[in-house]
Amino acid sequence: MQAVKRTEAGIEVVEVDDPTGDGVLVAVRSAGLCGSDLHLIGYGPLPCVLGHEMAGVLEDGTPVAIDPSNPCGVCAQCTGGQRHLCHTGPILGVSADGGMADWIRVRPDALVRLPVGLPVEHACLVEPLAVAVHGLERAGITGGERVAVVGAGSIGLAAVAGAAAAGATVDLDARHDGQRAAGERLGAAGPATGGYDVVFEAAGTQSAIDRAVDLVRPGGLVLFLSTFWEGVTMPGIAAAMKEATFTWAYTYAHHGGGRDVDTAAALLARRPDIADTLVTHRFPLADAPEAFRVAADRAHGAIKVVLEPA
Repeated sequence: MQAVKRTEAGIEVVEVDDPTGDGVLVAVRSAGLCGSDLHLIGYGPLPCVLGHEMAGVLEDGTPVAIDPSNPCGVCAQCTGGQRHLCHTGPILGVSADGGMADWIRVRPDALVRLPVGLPVEHACLVEPLAVAVHGLERAGITGGERVAVVGAGSIGLAAVAGAAAAGATVDLDARHDGQRAAGERLGAAGPATGGYDVVFEAAGTQSAIDRAVDLVRPGGLVLFLSTFWEGVTMPGIAAAMKEATFTWAYTYAHHGGGRDVDTAAALLARRPDIADTLVTHRFPLADAPEAFRVAADRAHGAIKVVLEPA
């Protein structure tokens, strides 16, 4: 089968063996490019197939999204109800073969059955939207809060959509005009000004941290949805003078007896405008090198770039 790897030559579509072994076989129909993928390929050649945002169909035709985490099930985090914090199991597309391929084989409990109204072509968004859903839960968003989002990539815009759906008033701090327009379509009331109960930092940069602290109200919460790929400096005196609280949200978990990935799938089914807004480009698997080039060019309108193996 064909699959996307980071080789010595860069991003290439290569022939690899069909997946074998335990698990459920899934024919991949959509695989999203994440900002994390762009960072990962900067480290040079990688041994595994890329792609942790993916959806496809089972052999009987059932459409599914896939949770790429692989908790070991036996460590203290797994047995204590925090499987998403397991640091033992490999993550598909990061340290094990992922979904930028014709086929993938996954554990049965990684499957996310799609609700009526969610096409499999959009369901690769379940994973990034679940990141935002988990962050909303961690921040305690229940409606009525003033919320700002700093960073308007797919995670930041997913946070806008999720917070607006929860009944919060949301403003967006975005870098590009296309991102601001996308935020407005998803529920952002306007540009961020200040005095927010909760600020979601979704860019993973020093300037975004500084901006988040500037925007949060005294006694408010800054919640990090982003991944930091290098060291950053906390704006200490500014944060201290506000007695701001800082919290991280890592991937997705179980809340209230349900999975964040299922909540994300249900939201995507109810709000087709989320996928219509976030997905700006689609490419066949064979055009993966161009897809990665486009995904890295945010200034020209790329938000979520999706590969479609079939």
